[in-house]
Amino acid sequence: MSDIYETGVLARLTKVRERPHHITVQLEPLARVFINELDESGPFIIADATVKFHQPLDPDVNPELLKTALFDFFNDKLELTRRLHIDLDALKGADMTLAELIYFLANKTLNSTEQRMAVLAEDSLERRIDILLKFLEDDHANDAVGAITQIVRNRPQSAEGLDEVDAESPFKDLEDGEAEDEDDDEEYDTGEEILAQLKKRYFPKNFVTRIKKEAKKMGRVEPSERSRIIEYLDWLMKLPYDQETIDNLDLENVRKVLDKDHFGLEEPKKRIVEFMAVKRLAKENRATVLCFYGPPGTGKTSLATSIATAMGRKLVKASLGGVDDESKLRGFLRTYVGAQPGIIISSMRKAGTINPIFVLDEVDKLGKSNRGDPSSALLEILDPEQNKGYIDHYIDEPYDLSKVVFIATANYFWDIPRPLRDRMEMIELKGYTEEEKVQIAEKHLIPNGIESHGLKGYDIKFTDEALRFIIGGYTWEAGVRMLNQKISAIFRKLSVEVLSDIESNFTITPAEVQKHLGKPRNFFTQKEPEPIVGVVTGISVAGNIGDIMKVEVTTFKGKGLVNVTGNLEKMLKESGEIAASHVRSYAPKYGINPDVFLDTDINVHFPQASTKDGNSAGVAMTIGIISVLTDRKINPNVAMTGEVTLTGRVLAIGGLYEKILGCIRAGIEMVLFPEENVVDLDEIPQDVKDKIKLVPIKSIDEAVAIALLPKKTKKTATA
Repeated sequence: MSDIYETGVLARLTKVRERPHHITVQLEPLARVFINELDESGPFIIADATVKFHQPLDPDVNPELLKTALFDFFNDKLELTRRLHIDLDALKGADMTLAELIYFLANKTLNSTEQRMAVLAEDSLERRIDILLKFLEDDHANDAVGAITQIVRNRPQSAEGLDEVDAESPFKDLEDGEAEDEDDDEEYDTGEEILAQLKKRYFPKNFVTRIKKEAKKMGRVEPSERSRIIEYLDWLMKLPYDQETIDNLDLENVRKVLDKDHFGLEEPKKRIVEFMAVKRLAKENRATVLCFYGPPGTGKTSLATSIATAMGRKLVKASLGGVDDESKLRGFLRTYVGAQPGIIISSMRKAGTINPIFVLDEVDKLGKSNRGDPSSALLEILDPEQNKGYIDHYIDEPYDLSKVVFIATANYFWDIPRPLRDRMEMIELKGYTEEEKVQIAEKHLIPNGIESHGLKGYDIKFTDEALRFIIGGYTWEAGVRMLNQKISAIFRKLSVEVLSDIESNFTITPAEVQKHLGKPRNFFTQKEPEPIVGVVTGISVAGNIGDIMKVEVTTFKGKGLVNVTGNLEKMLKESGEIAASHVRSYAPKYGINPDVFLDTDINVHFPQASTKDGNSAGVAMTIGIISVLTDRKINPNVAMTGEVTLTGRVLAIGGLYEKILGCIRAGIEMVLFPEENVVDLDEIPQDVKDKIKLVPIKSIDEAVAIALLPKKTKKTATA
């Protein structure tokens, strides 16, 4: 057993995968151990081992400065880090201890098992650095180790102190040029300076060829052309090519980050965790592009931010709202004056890594003009089979986007171009219930607002009634953006009172809310207090916000015409004509004289001014027409949605969840909805379904039986 080292690693076996000719295992390292004794009596070797902790650093040594010195040394060896694909910038951003950093660098740079074991066996962290650097560069490491030890001492080693040590440091040249290296606005005046940069970091072969070709032109062109070449080369030199952040794909960490940043949204969170799990198991999986869609203020962009935080990746965002020129995505040809790369390449330069989280905001608001179709350009960008060699018109060289995680956001599902929808996995973020808004305000909006307005220490509290008062009286939204604005407005008022020495009440009640925000507005429609003939309660969704919708029907002498009035689309007016045709065809069944249609005009009116989205008011209009022709009142506590056919069948609708929320808000007790939409109930939280009675219907006959009240017969007096 002489080939077994005395020092080893205690690890947990996390995964075993059988291959055709071998087995691969995945281990999670737990601790460094010293082997005391080996037991070979069983079918496999058992070791008696003791956990070995590294020696504590000298009190005079600052571990953070020691890490910085290590980074400086490896910055000076750019050829080594480039060859081994070490992203020093990503390492600096990673939360690593000094010991973890040494292990990582040794694992990346040392090929010999003996050398790696020498680093592992050493108890002293300073000595480990000594061993690592000596293995890498024997001639230079002796001076480097001494310089590192000196550089991190808090006390001077000589009468002249650290300044004297730094003067002799082998890192001096690098430190003198540090500001220049870190200056992103560095410009190159000569071809020689540009060619010298090629030796300091990795560039793909095609970019090296292009840079050399352009650099040779600089000495034989006009000054104006030369400045354009320099600007072009500056873009090529500043793009990331192999700088890559280290992914954190721990699922528990993902769940913690998502739960910390967002309340509710259980289904989107589950899908994100699944996305991370696939990313962890299939390292090369790049096919999935997530698209979060839903009302404003429901947390689409912040979810993407949480994904970047959980994974430890850089985040870049590009707003595509109103973009109607393909060149704004793909860049402009260099032949144009003032040409620049497109949004994609510009954002990659800002990210500084080849694997950021890239948020494409508002893809549903892409425009289209005679300058091209941006949505078609996005198809290539989001396709993993094509974006390996994405070509920006300005850069004019294939650039690899395959490691980028693209996440799109949108407000309206149907406004996203169909080819784009097919390319992405659509994840809906629904509107929040009042209870969820209260929870979000208490856990996120109020604490964040107190901190951002400098009101910490004033013990500001919002009562539950105050929050519900703000939600119902001052906001009209499915998300919480307007709610956040109103809470911020209260904090601004309190800030003024604090600085003006005005006595303030820091317990915010409904009365305090009205004092700061003024009288509330009733944004939502109120249900009728009493049953009325010809007034039926429909349900609409406008801007992803559900609300009840009153439909008024009246008749008068005329020629049998049907008028549908209000701020309506053409399709909804046709729906009113279909409803009237159905009632006319089945008049005897509803107790209506068919001859009444010969000299009676019917007017169906939608009083609300807001445009109704979609076509789902057929049932409500039919019930209203039957009500006015039979003189039967309609139950105001019953709301209904669904489209009706000429034969009276009720068709499926969209936005059921939003419509139910609107009915709950209005105090409706029962909702009639198409039976075909029963499958949608699985996506609605149980606490929402418990607040209202949901009745599926297949035909208009069922709606008539439930919504219309019996006609009262007049009693005659007897003598």
